[in-house]
Amino acid sequence: MSSPLSGMRGIVLTQAWAGAYCTELLGFMGADIIQVEVRKRPDSWRGAYDAPLPEKLRGGDSVRNAWNCNYLYNSVNLNKRCVTLDLQTAEGAAIFRQMLPLADFVVENFSPRVLNNLGFAYEEMDRIRPGIILCSLSAYGHTGPWANVPGIGGTIEPTSGLSALLGYPGGHPMNSGLMYPDAVAGLNAFTAVLAAVRHRNRTGKGQYIDLSMQEANLVFAGEAALEFIRTGRQRERMGNRHPAFAPHGIFPCRGHDRWIAIACQSETEWQQLLHAFGGPISLRGELFASNSQRKANEDELESALAAITCERDRDELAEQLTGAGVIAARVFDALEIAEDQGLRERGVIGKVQHPEAGEWLQALVPWRFSRSEKPLVRAAPRLGEHSAEVFAELLGMDPGEYARLAEAGISGEGPPD
Repeated sequence: MSSPLSGMRGIVLTQAWAGAYCTELLGFMGADIIQVEVRKRPDSWRGAYDAPLPEKLRGGDSVRNAWNCNYLYNSVNLNKRCVTLDLQTAEGAAIFRQMLPLADFVVENFSPRVLNNLGFAYEEMDRIRPGIILCSLSAYGHTGPWANVPGIGGTIEPTSGLSALLGYPGGHPMNSGLMYPDAVAGLNAFTAVLAAVRHRNRTGKGQYIDLSMQEANLVFAGEAALEFIRTGRQRERMGNRHPAFAPHGIFPCRGHDRWIAIACQSETEWQQLLHAFGGPISLRGELFASNSQRKANEDELESALAAITCERDRDELAEQLTGAGVIAARVFDALEIAEDQGLRERGVIGKVQHPEAGEWLQALVPWRFSRSEKPLVRAAPRLGEHSAEVFAELLGMDPGEYARLAEAGISGEGPPD
């Protein structure tokens, strides 16, 4: 059995998070992902050449270069091969042009003008390799008044409407703090490339995918956006509350920064919650007698619940409530997620051995296919690690020619001389 994209090749110009995550997922599907980077300006998630080594790696026997050990880069570039090629030089562009006929798809996340300025607009790529798929992932798409406005996850959150919904009643809009839109855009781009591959398999025709991070993330504010368009009403920020149900929130538990999520969607579930808590006086009475009354007195409801949950162990309470038929879940921090036994057993979280950074837990393949083998996982590549290998394999380039390119700074490993 082979993976769904086995035998396909992507030559990609992706960096940071959104584009790199998209192409990592395509690599997990079995495609040969050849990532093109440039020595004179490394990926921002690799970090600068003069950046210090991460503290936990200092003194490690295998550690050589900080730019090969950045946990950000190494987390979203699994299952790729890395070549360096300066497309701003005539020779670098000529080599890229020779590689294109051997590609099934290209993914890039430059600002809209870059690819055209390099001479590789979609029309030119399609002429060189008829039927190619090009996915361009940018902040606001390649058309419209904001096309050339730069953006990252932190600026996409407010412009897509997400920040208007994030925050607490009466408070200011907030960002998630996680550059969340990058991951959303990466997933959307991944899905779009798969759809384009399927379309080409059926019709023989390629596709140009113009993906806007803003539009991809607008989907997550879709109901509120539609409400505003139809009624002119701006939805209020609700924190962790729900428009209709109460309780619906995050409550403190015993210990430092320990929390539990609790929700009741029906009167039956509310009664089950009361029974699980032993029917405390603080939760009985007219204030909380029905869902409408609980919604009307939500501040008091949350205070009464917090006074109970703060005395309880989070894990024991979650087990007790779910056992009683109440919607409840532990709130994990990132380290707890990495240690989650269920994720470990499914292989969603697993250890990966990197030639410099060593062995670390990574987020791996989040799916299983019934008719495909489990994909092998390879560590993120070192800068330029596969340049000589790929150029020889695809173009028949001999070692002497590669050495000349490396000396000229067009290709090679590490910082330019």
